[in-house]
Amino acid sequence: MRIFLTGFMGSGKSHTGLELARKLGRPFVDLDHWIEELQGRSIREIFSQQGEDAFRALEAETLRSFEKLPYFIMATGGGAPCYHDNIEWMNDHGMTVFLDPPVNLLVERLRGEIEQRPLLHGQDDLSAFIEEKMLDRRPFYERAHVHLRPAKNTDVSTLLANQFTNITGH
Repeated sequence: MRIFLTGFMGSGKSHTGLELARKLGRPFVDLDHWIEELQGRSIREIFSQQGEDAFRALEAETLRSFEKLPYFIMATGGGAPCYHDNIEWMNDHGMTVFLDPPVNLLVERLRGEIEQRPLLHGQDDLSAFIEEKMLDRRPFYERAHVHLRPAKNTDVSTLLANQFTNITGH
């Protein structure tokens, strides 16, 4: 089974994905890191050199390159489900999970990462930016098969591992 973790930046997709992959004995892929490795440059550099539209096309192409792999856990980029019918593609090719922590937890997690995240660069009111961006993205995220609203200390990987073990029987 392919499992795609979606949600806003800072929602815990990479951390949860790595832990879930370890617990289920599956390969883990962080889509943004995979793109950076393939391109030999950071997402921030791709955004600044080519713009968001070019990045989103590259992101969709890279996502679809995993079609032949039978099972893995993937942490998608925060915007990945919202472009190029990616959420529909992921829903058709695996199980999608929307990690939806509260805005205050996202702000706490992202406060120190503003320079590394292209969409956050120059944002003075992080909370207002997240709330506004979530209004645009939520309709895409909510198309996921599973919707989790983790609190600060929720062990999401264990919760998901138990669910997927019950579904698949292993």
